[in-house]
Amino acid sequence: MKGYPKFIATKQDFMNLLNDPDYKAQALIDLQAICGLGDSKITRATTPIDPANPQSAWNTEQIDNPMPLWKIKGFDNREDVKNMIDEYTGCL
Repeated sequence: MKGYPKFIATKQDFMNLLNDPDYKAQALIDLQAICGLGDSKITRATTPIDPANPQSAWNTEQIDNPMPLWKIKGFDNREDVKNMIDEYTGCL
């Protein structure tokens, strides 16, 4: 690998970057972005407002996001991300 990666796929990737002094600061910034991301709820379309014209607008509802970014990366929960940040910044 040359330079900081454009895409960090997994929790292990973050751990590898945090153990490299050249990339630790940027990895911490990226982890903080994941931690602060407001992706716990998403909008789901339910039914068309005008059933005769399904191409028109739809009624929506807010639901819990089944795949927030922290879960996609392989963390157990948002607290797991915070714990990793604390571990590598020495704030335990």
